Amino acid sequence: MVMSRKPRSFVLCEADCQQLSHIVERGRDWRARQRARTLLLLHSGKPINTVAGEQGIHRDTVAVHRDAWLAKGIAGLSDAPRSGAPRKLQPEHVPVLCDWARQEALSAPQLKDKLREVFSVNVRTWVVKQALSREGFVWKRTRHSL
Repeated sequence: MVMSRKPRSFVLCEADCQQLSHIVERGRDWRARQRARTLLLLHSGKPINTVAGEQGIHRDTVAVHRDAWLAKGIAGLSDAPRSGAPRKLQPEHVPVLCDWARQEALSAPQLKDKLREVFSVNVRTWVVKQALSREGFVWKRTRHSL
């Protein structure tokens, strides 16, 4: 005997609807905007398969977004921290690198060598460049002119 499942009803209060609408219109993170739009479509009474088709995502993704909202509320819209390799450059080394870059015009390889001498931290040149560019530094070629 096949039993048909009744679709879960998903109901939001008026304050949640307004907050989700605001995120859809003005949210910075595109993922949070998409998840908020998904929740609003579910609230309007559309089934999961229809919402998945309209948004171009898998039906399981819609269910995950719904379950995250039910478990965490507004915090369920944003991404959780993801695992990855540990940072090559510790946060306490970045201000020191910035100070060195402000004090004298050193190239990235020179900064890398100085970092290795002072702190015994061995990183690649691109790590130094990336850390300084995150702090607002710009690399430009020096030109000699009369």
